[in-house]
Amino acid sequence: MSSGSLKMMMGTLRWHRKHPVETVRRDLAGMRVAFTGGTDGMGRVAIGLLAQMNAHVHVIGRNAEKTARTVDELNRSSGAGRAVAVPCDLSSLSSVRACAGSLLEQCPRIDLLINCAGGISWERGVCADGYELNWAVNYLGPFLLTQLLLERIKASTPARIVNLSSATEMVGHIHFEDLQLERNWTALRSGAQAKLATNIATIALARRLAGTGVTVNALNPGFISTALLRDIKGAARIWKPLMNWIASPPEVGAERILTVALSPKYQGVSGQYVYEDAVRQPNREALDDAVVERLWALSQEAIHA
Repeated sequence: MSSGSLKMMMGTLRWHRKHPVETVRRDLAGMRVAFTGGTDGMGRVAIGLLAQMNAHVHVIGRNAEKTARTVDELNRSSGAGRAVAVPCDLSSLSSVRACAGSLLEQCPRIDLLINCAGGISWERGVCADGYELNWAVNYLGPFLLTQLLLERIKASTPARIVNLSSATEMVGHIHFEDLQLERNWTALRSGAQAKLATNIATIALARRLAGTGVTVNALNPGFISTALLRDIKGAARIWKPLMNWIASPPEVGAERILTVALSPKYQGVSGQYVYEDAVRQPNREALDDAVVERLWALSQEAIHA
């Protein structure tokens, strides 16, 4: 095992009880939040807290029935009816465009965009647009959604964008020579590349948003119990009991999302990689200007093809 892999593993072995998270609570009446990945786990907890704080939450989900059920639960629990379901399949660029169109019709402003949705395909797949599935769902789809909503977000300042990352970015590499991993594909390699790309695009976007009143940061919430952990497959299943024992509950991840999204601690902070509760250095590739600008250009080319 490499020293980097050992360091990453040891980093996950810290009990969340030893790392209390900031609790953010305030009246968010009038605030519009676009939130992907809000039907499960920490995302579900986070949108529940946002609804309790009186935010208008637009819950973006792939499964229309599940998303509608989640929104119904939110509206019944808050008693305010401020949550709205927005269907979107992040693996489909046309679906993302339709989702953005719906959001722009529904939202006179967008104060927060939280790209929390993610997934992992344990076998290599290709979406209808021709992109490797993990790349499309975890990177390109959210990238396109952000770009389509950006002008509305810029008109809603001060505003924030939060992109969910993970510890796998530390072992990621952008395979420019084989971006869709047609050779030597593994679930870890594809997932890590997508999360590293998220961090890189966050840095690139922050540069372009400087002075606009909009900030964008990438958040690795730590090792959190999620649907991805429940659905783990292959040889990694032997580690599942240990990982379930180690993982922090969804409430911890939700609080970390809300901290980056709402806390004064991150006011004016942009283009950073937040690991759990503090800004940290990301993968070295994310600090390479040539890599950052090359990926930005390729991503723009992909969504405008």
